[in-house]
Amino acid sequence: MRAQERHTMHHSKLLDPKVALVIALSCLVARAVPAATIHVPADQPTIQQAIDAANAGDVILVSPGTYRENIDYHGKAVSVRSTRGSARTIIDGSNAGPVVTFQTGEGVHSTLSGFTIQHGSASFGAGVTLTFASATITRNVFRNNAQGSGGFGAAIGGNGSSPVIERNTFQANTCDTQFLSGVVSFVNDSSPLIIDNIFQNNPCRAINMTLPEGNQPEIANNTIVQNSVGVRVDARVPTASQLYANNIILGNGVGLEVDFLVTGNEPTWMNNLVFNNTTNYSGIADQTGLNGNVSVDPQFVATHNFQLQPTSPAIDAGTLSVPNLPPTDFAGNPRVVDGDGNGSALPDIGAFEFIPSSDD
Repeated sequence: MRAQERHTMHHSKLLDPKVALVIALSCLVARAVPAATIHVPADQPTIQQAIDAANAGDVILVSPGTYRENIDYHGKAVSVRSTRGSARTIIDGSNAGPVVTFQTGEGVHSTLSGFTIQHGSASFGAGVTLTFASATITRNVFRNNAQGSGGFGAAIGGNGSSPVIERNTFQANTCDTQFLSGVVSFVNDSSPLIIDNIFQNNPCRAINMTLPEGNQPEIANNTIVQNSVGVRVDARVPTASQLYANNIILGNGVGLEVDFLVTGNEPTWMNNLVFNNTTNYSGIADQTGLNGNVSVDPQFVATHNFQLQPTSPAIDAGTLSVPNLPPTDFAGNPRVVDGDGNGSALPDIGAFEFIPSSDD
């Protein structure tokens, strides 16, 4: 038995039974206190003040408006979400640093949902910065954030972090050309889940993974269109598992860029659609025809509507071998659906699952 435990037991024996009962009842009452809901600006004028006033498990609901803030969760397991969605609820960082910071051990119960995150400016994580934190970031729009010279993460930058990044849109974020840079970029001990997102028109790498041995990033069912590079992987050291599956990578400068490749360290690259990039594959052999990877027109509904036409070759062309495949797609529709009507349901490639209608 440790000395501290023995010390605690010794003193507990000296407590009067009535005092001990009062303490026990107080603890039970404290545990029974329900989570609070804090409204911004009705209860607190700013998002940061709401976070500062919150306790673990509280929900912060933010009304429509533009909030010019740079917020820090300070390690709190609180849910911050908009009431009317990202189009009407904006957090503007005023180019004064990262818009949102997670740097105090935040976990998956620290959530950010339903905002436009804009005008962040920082060398590391201009929109959202994560340092040894694993928050949940979902249903946001990241636009016009700028990564400074020599850093990484124009929209989201993570160091030693394993967040859930799901159902977000990334547009018009900028970064430099250094090898760590990217719209979403992770380094060191990081195993992010990046799934069901849209990356469009970012003049830099969309996703950049620079990870040492033992990390397990999972990048699946994203639609990555018209960026300078779709996905960049640093493969100089062995990794436990880098999984890239069910992604559409279309019309970028480079589709998949692999640097410092050591034989045997190739990322797991399966059931991706890589098409019409200036260079589909760089630093690695063409993966078309291997492990379910294809290079065909995905047949989007329209230029800026990345849902699939009924004749799309991406329908039911994905793999179920994605450990964290979510039950819904980017739009909230069910995944997986038998989209081609052959009696076997497989996920579609890309952020959207095709939902057949009676007319199809």
